[in-house]
Amino acid sequence: MRMPMLVLVSSLLLTSCASAQTGSARDLAATIVATGEGHRDVAPDKATIVLGVETRARTPAAAAAANADRMTAIRAALIRAGVAERDIATARYSLYLQTGRTPADTQYVASNMVTVETRQLEQVGRLIDIGLGAGANNIGSLQYDLADRTGPAAEALGDAVTAARRQAEVMATAAGGRLGDLVELTTQPGEFRPYYAGAEMRMAASAAPTPVSPGAVTVSASVTGRWRFVPGR
Repeated sequence: MRMPMLVLVSSLLLTSCASAQTGSARDLAATIVATGEGHRDVAPDKATIVLGVETRARTPAAAAAANADRMTAIRAALIRAGVAERDIATARYSLYLQTGRTPADTQYVASNMVTVETRQLEQVGRLIDIGLGAGANNIGSLQYDLADRTGPAAEALGDAVTAARRQAEVMATAAGGRLGDLVELTTQPGEFRPYYAGAEMRMAASAAPTPVSPGAVTVSASVTGRWRFVPGR
């Protein structure tokens, strides 16, 4: 008498497991996954100028000394123009031997690059000219940026969620049903694209100011959401 009872219990367990697996598969199949993106173009509020000095001499000490004199003059000129000393920082320094075809062509090259940050965007062209006039002979780049990206990043993320839900709703309607509850929502690290000025920058100072124009800074966000699909009746 005990054997049939054991068989019956085993059968019930197998039936229950199969039912649970079928229900789980059904729940997974009855979902809609959509990805949305959000973008915000924002006017920059700070600029970073990378400028430098390259000097050449027959000895490393001479190349380094000449470089130091010119960089000291550049820093002093920028500070006199209103740039805070804390906003001028060394970005890269190098000293190397450059060999030529003959010993007379061999020389040491000293290069010093500094970043100059400013919130006064209307002064960017003037600061470039001041640096060039004080001895800079290399403009590495000019980048427009945001001091705080928190607000635009949050707005872009909200736009991304709205876009993902809109796509999911369209798919649900097209499939003959409607969108149910949100099951899962994930986001990837947002993309941030500062604006690099493409204006031509002179390697020597002149009476006319260097023309520069700030463009928009783009903040992006991307999300992926999964919603339950409710079939139409």
